Amino acid sequence: MEKKLIVYYSRTGTARQVAEQMAAQSGWQLAEVTDEHPRAGFLGDARCVIETVFHARAKYRYEGPPLDEIEHVVVIAPIWMGHLASPMRDFLADQLPGSTHLSVICVMAARGAFRAVEEIMRITATIPAPVLALFQRDVLSGLSQEEMAGFIDQVKTAGRWEQSRQRPAWLSPTEA
Repeated sequence: MEKKLIVYYSRTGTARQVAEQMAAQSGWQLAEVTDEHPRAGFLGDARCVIETVFHARAKYRYEGPPLDEIEHVVVIAPIWMGHLASPMRDFLADQLPGSTHLSVICVMAARGAFRAVEEIMRITATIPAPVLALFQRDVLSGLSQEEMAGFIDQVKTAGRWEQSRQRPAWLSPTEA
């Protein structure tokens, strides 16, 4: 069985809500990326803007199992000012092994999911599949439940499809 892990970062709690709902529905393990220093108040907001605009490094902590033991990572990340949140951006750049399958859920107020997925592709050199963009208002109102259930099914199907893509050795014994 393929080992899957949900890794999330949440400043306001919306991405955490998505991650916890997904873990409850799928049974997959949760891991959190947290800030070393709180982002509360005006100074926290200013730090978010500076890190996003100037691509400054974010100081974060990862609380989860070693990623080299995981075959499929589901990343749940917020969008800040139309870009991937800096703690998740730096976590992906530092920690994600290249051989890991990747799926992404972006949680946004209004826009930026496509740009964030492009950033993830550039950082990880991986094309994530499946990808889901959720509006914060839909998560908070509960309207995103059906989309999340479909996403879970797609992740499970993608895992089976990857396994079935490998050609059995008996079909090509000289290539095995």
